[in-house]
Amino acid sequence: MKHLSSRTLPGVTGFKKLFCLLTLWLMASAGAWAQQDNATLVPLSLEERMSASDLVLEGKVISQKSFWDARHENIYTVNQVQVYKLFKGQAAGSTVEVLTEGGRVGLRMHVYSATLQLLPQQQGVFFLQQAPKGKETANRYQAYGSMQGFIHYKVDQKSARDPFGRYASIQGDLYPNLTRLSGVPFKTINPNHELEGTPKVPERQLRRAVPEISDFTPKSLRAGTADVLTITGNNFGATRGSGYVEFPDADDGGKSFIKPLDTDYISWSNTQIKVKVPTYGIDGGTAGTGKFRVVNSDPSTSTAASDLLIIFAYSNVGYDDDERGIPLTSYGPEHINQNTKGGYTFQFGASFEANKPALYAFKRSMNEWSCSTLINWDTQSGSNIARTADDNLNSVRFSNTAELPANVLGRTISRYAGCIIGKDVNFWVEEIDMEFSPSFAWQYGPDQPTNVQYDFESVTLHELGHAHQLSHLILPRAVMHYAVGRGQVSRTLSQANDIAGGKYVMNLNASAQFCEEPIMIPKQQNACSIPVETIVLQGTYQTGTNTVLLQWEVENEENVLTYVVERSATGNPDSYVEIGRVTAANRGTYQFTDPNPLPTLAYYRLRILKSNNTVEFSELAQVAGPEFTNLIFPNPGVKDVNLNFNTAQRDQLKLEFFDTAGRFFGALTIDVVPEVKSYSLQLPDLAPGYYIIRWTTGSQNGTFRFLKIADRPQ
Repeated sequence: MKHLSSRTLPGVTGFKKLFCLLTLWLMASAGAWAQQDNATLVPLSLEERMSASDLVLEGKVISQKSFWDARHENIYTVNQVQVYKLFKGQAAGSTVEVLTEGGRVGLRMHVYSATLQLLPQQQGVFFLQQAPKGKETANRYQAYGSMQGFIHYKVDQKSARDPFGRYASIQGDLYPNLTRLSGVPFKTINPNHELEGTPKVPERQLRRAVPEISDFTPKSLRAGTADVLTITGNNFGATRGSGYVEFPDADDGGKSFIKPLDTDYISWSNTQIKVKVPTYGIDGGTAGTGKFRVVNSDPSTSTAASDLLIIFAYSNVGYDDDERGIPLTSYGPEHINQNTKGGYTFQFGASFEANKPALYAFKRSMNEWSCSTLINWDTQSGSNIARTADDNLNSVRFSNTAELPANVLGRTISRYAGCIIGKDVNFWVEEIDMEFSPSFAWQYGPDQPTNVQYDFESVTLHELGHAHQLSHLILPRAVMHYAVGRGQVSRTLSQANDIAGGKYVMNLNASAQFCEEPIMIPKQQNACSIPVETIVLQGTYQTGTNTVLLQWEVENEENVLTYVVERSATGNPDSYVEIGRVTAANRGTYQFTDPNPLPTLAYYRLRILKSNNTVEFSELAQVAGPEFTNLIFPNPGVKDVNLNFNTAQRDQLKLEFFDTAGRFFGALTIDVVPEVKSYSLQLPDLAPGYYIIRWTTGSQNGTFRFLKIADRPQ
C-alpha cells in the first residue's frame, strides 16, 4: 500500500537459511506470477480502457491540491495535468483536472489501497471519464479503473508500464496500440520536450566510471523499518550527486523500480553506500525482493548479482513541511485504542452482514491476524453502515459500482492523523474502512475456490494486512504477496513474513507516543478470537423492576461450555467484572437478569468458555440506566469528545454549533441507533470559548452547553 503525501512541486541476522529457501520458491514460482492479478486488481485490457473512456490523453502532472469533500467525509486530490497528446475525445484546454481519491490536508491523510495516487512531474497516458456527480466541473475527470487508468512513463528510458503490462518503447509499442484502438491518429496539443527531445550526451560519456557492486549486507532485511542496507563496491562517486539506489517495486512484482527519499540515504562514498530500504519511495511504491541497482551521477548503472530478500514491509506515510523546515520524510504510523476498548471495532453494511458466508470469512480473517499478532480488532453487528466516510466508524461494506473503481476486488482506506512538536512528527491510524465488490465470482468458504472463483477469505486476509499497516511483498507464500489469482487460496499467515511484520507493528503500538493518543491494548492469547457465527446480545433496562434483562441468540454452540456474563462502567477491556454464569444447553437462546444495574451507562459482554480451553468474547451490549442523560464529555473539552445519547429508534442526530451571541459555527450529522449509547465525535474547528449545541432528531430536540478549550499544539 502506497502512502503518499500531498506534495507541492519540488540488520537482520539469522535469515541465511530462510533466504535460500525463499529464493528457491521465487525461482520455482516465477512462471506462475504472470497468471495472477496484481494485488486486488483484475486486469482491464487496453481495448476495455479505450472503449470506456471519454478522454484518452498523454500528459504530465504539474500541480496538486488536496481537499475535503462538502460533507467533510473524504479527502480528494485534484491533479492539474498538462495535455501533450489526445488519443480520444476533446479537451477543453491545454490542461485538465484529474480527480483521485485520498491525499493530505494538514496533518490528516487518507490512503487507499488498489487506488491511483499521482505525484507531481509524473507523465503518462490517462484513460479518463467525467468526474462523479457532486465533484464534477467542465474540465474535471477521473481515471477509469483507477490504477489501471494511468500508464506511467519512465521518461529517461522512453518506456512505460501499468499494473499488468510494460511497453519497452512508448513511440514504438504504446502509440501504435492506442491509435489502432481509437481508429484515428493522435493529435498533438503541446510538445513533450522531455520525451521527444534528444538527450544531451555528456562530454565525459567516453570516460564513464561504471559502478561495480562487490557485496551488500545484510542479505535480508525489513522495508519501512529504518533497516539500513550497506552496499560495497567501486565507482559509486565520491558524493551522491544525482546518483541513487533503486529497488524492485513490490506493488507490481518488480516490473519497475522505486527510489528512496533523499532523507533515506545515510552515507555515500566512492566505495560504500548506506541507505534505508523504503516502503515510501520518491515515486511511490514499496521495496520488494529482487536485485537492486546503483546508478551514479554519470549516469551509469550496476545491478546486484543476487537478490536482496525483503522479509516484510511496514507501511509508511510521507510528510514534508517547508514552513517548519521538515524535508520529505517517511514515518511509520501506529495503531491506537480508538474504540476505548483496546483497539478498533469493525461495523458492517447491511448487505455485507446479510451475506453470512462473507461475514464469516471476514471474521475468520480477523481471528487469523488477532491470534497471530494480538492486534485488537472487534466487531459490532446491526449498524447497517451505508457509506464510507471519515466518521470514527470502521466500516466494512459491499460497495456499488459507482464507489469502487472498475475491476477492483476490494480495498482498504487507512485514515491517518498526526501531530508535530518542534520537528518531531508522529502519525497514527485514526480509522480503517474497507470496501469489497459484490459482482465478482467469489468463493466465500470454507470450501475451496474453483479455477474461476476468487477466494474471499484470502482477499480479506490480505486487505486486513493493509489495515495492520503492512505493504506488499514479492514472496508467493506470504499473504502480503503482491498478486492474487482465481483459484488461489492464501488463508494462513506466514510465520516468517506476515506474522513477523504484524508483531513488529504491535511492538511499536505498545510504545508511548508524544501525541498523547491512547495506546492500543493487545488481545490476550487465550482470548484472541471473536465468535465467527453471530452471537446477538441485547440488553434492556426494566423500569418496573429496576433490573436489566440480557438476552442472546447463538447460531453455533459447538464446544461451548459456559456463558460468563460480565459488566463494565467504562467499556475498557480490563474493567469488566463477572456478575453471573449461564450453562450452555445447546438451545440457541438464553437470558440473564442483572438485579443491580448501574445508574447511568453499562457495558455488558459474554465471556464464552469452550471445551478446548479457549475463550471468546461476544460483541458488547450498551444499556442506559435509570439516571442516564444525553451529554457531551469531557466538558470542558478539545476537538475529540464523546457523546452519550439514547434513542428508541434508528435516527439521524444533527448537532448545530452556536456561540453565546447566536453566531453559527458549523454542524455535524451522525447516525444513532438504539443499540449504541456512546459515540466518539470530532467537533468542527472551533476557537476556545463557550458554545451552545442544538441537537435535533426526527422526534427529539434539546441543547448542550460546551466549553471548548485549546487543542494540543501541532
